[in-house]
Amino acid sequence: MSSPIFMRSRNVCMLERDWWDFGFALQDAFPQAWYYRELDGWNRPEDIWQMPIPPDLSHHAHLLDTSVRPGDSIKMVFDANWKPQYKKKYGRYGMSEDQWCWDWPDPPQPSARLKLGGNIYDTPVPHPSVGDITFHGQNKNKEHMALAGRLFRILSKFTTNKKNLVRVRVPSMEVTVPLGSKGNFAPDWCGHHAIEWARQEPNRVLCYVRAGFGIRPTADVKPFAPPPKPKAKASRKKP
Repeated sequence: MSSPIFMRSRNVCMLERDWWDFGFALQDAFPQAWYYRELDGWNRPEDIWQMPIPPDLSHHAHLLDTSVRPGDSIKMVFDANWKPQYKKKYGRYGMSEDQWCWDWPDPPQPSARLKLGGNIYDTPVPHPSVGDITFHGQNKNKEHMALAGRLFRILSKFTTNKKNLVRVRVPSMEVTVPLGSKGNFAPDWCGHHAIEWARQEPNRVLCYVRAGFGIRPTADVKPFAPPPKPKAKASRKKP
């Protein structure tokens, strides 16, 4: 019987440059972790459909080194020695009962799933698609909970859900409420490059929802500069 798991998730509105910066920070923080693109039998049947040999889940050191596009999902694996055990599974993805595809279990906990957003849509106004990041760990495991906290603290360096943002009606761009005051927060965390992208044109929004709302940066948002890397601490000499 498998151990109970906990999940911690965050929706994100990030562009490709945000994902690159976040990925480099993950490399520095978790050098033992590796990534593979989650194969997609619905949208990419060539991934797994009746191929003569199982797919190659190559180890990649950066989450965007996995031949991805917006909408793809990336698995972050913390166990450097994990290898999937493949088996044939029949009747998935709308196939007939005599058709099969390759299947394998998810990596062991802890792990994370990063669904990429960032695809730009033009209607009703220009806006990027939203992604999400979900961490999976063993329930009541303090090390896994601390690991999740560390991952999302890193994410917070490259995203925000309140600073210099306002909620607007679409397409009028009428401001309904500023974010970050009196408990008002964006439903998704916005990448700093995504905020800069929206700032460049008055009709661009982030975190668009079909009810007719989105998020806009306020006028005083400054162009994003990546946070400086921490300086190496000088070694102390004994007196």
